[in-house]
Amino acid sequence: MFELDTQVSDETLKGYELLRDDSGLLNLPHLALLSLAGDDRKGWLQGQATNDVRKLENGASSVFCLTAITGHLMSVCESWAVSDRILITCPDQTKLNVLKRVEQMVIMEDVVGEDVSDVYRLLSIQGPTATARLSKMLALPNLDSGESEFKGASVFVLRSNRTGLGGWDVWVAVSETAAIEALSREFKAVSHEAYNIARLEAGIPLFGSDMGERTFPPEIGRAFEERHVSYNKGCYMGQEVLMRIHSRGHTNRTWVGLLADAPMDLGATVSQDRRSDAGIVTSSALSPDFGHIAAAMIRNEFAFEGETVQVLTERGTVDAEVKIMPFLR
Repeated sequence: MFELDTQVSDETLKGYELLRDDSGLLNLPHLALLSLAGDDRKGWLQGQATNDVRKLENGASSVFCLTAITGHLMSVCESWAVSDRILITCPDQTKLNVLKRVEQMVIMEDVVGEDVSDVYRLLSIQGPTATARLSKMLALPNLDSGESEFKGASVFVLRSNRTGLGGWDVWVAVSETAAIEALSREFKAVSHEAYNIARLEAGIPLFGSDMGERTFPPEIGRAFEERHVSYNKGCYMGQEVLMRIHSRGHTNRTWVGLLADAPMDLGATVSQDRRSDAGIVTSSALSPDFGHIAAAMIRNEFAFEGETVQVLTERGTVDAEVKIMPFLR
């Protein structure tokens, strides 16, 4: 989890400007890389994922959740079809949940799941100029995923959007030092603080902070739900609960943004005149563009644009305005 900055440092500001005006290199150790191989990989995944992955042909990508039978999150995944496999990124703390699902739910299918996080290194190039700058160094796929030759190495190049303005994940074998060094020289590294500001502005939740294994996918908000959950596909574990929530129309709480004139502490209680325990702050940052921003999981009766709430910090009560994610539109 990320702690609140009391001021934007020069390093953070430079990194933030790269992500918003140019492109920079992110180090994202919280992400794991999994490989799903075998002739039945797509059909098997279709029966597990919350989203419809039937169109996950070579070069395509999709996002989905894996849920428990209760409908709660077990993992949030991004996937790309590359030649003879599906590559999946997920929070490192949930990769065992994904691999365990493969172990338990593959019966007669030809499906093999493998953690390859230690085999490859992720160099995530994010920002509005990422495509233009990367295309001068290596061949980018026409669609969302592919393999490319770079400095004598075969690398996976996967379209991604980790801070709001697009980019690419480049996975390079850890032994291919020439390729890693060339990309590291070309793109300046962006600090975790700058990344946290940008991903929060873009409404991108972080597992373990903004959501966890007691979270229902619809609680992360409509934008997340529309991208990650299909209500028109076949069965998967947890579908009955999510369909019941969908039919009922809402959950009891929603992940939203907060905008204030003062810092909002991570973990602080959110209150409102009608309820003292309206919610809790899950992420916070000081944005160069928006000022003091935060994310909070709050009760639905207060989770609408423009509502005023109070955040109970160690320094006193801070008035905040509710913003439907994302801040960046």
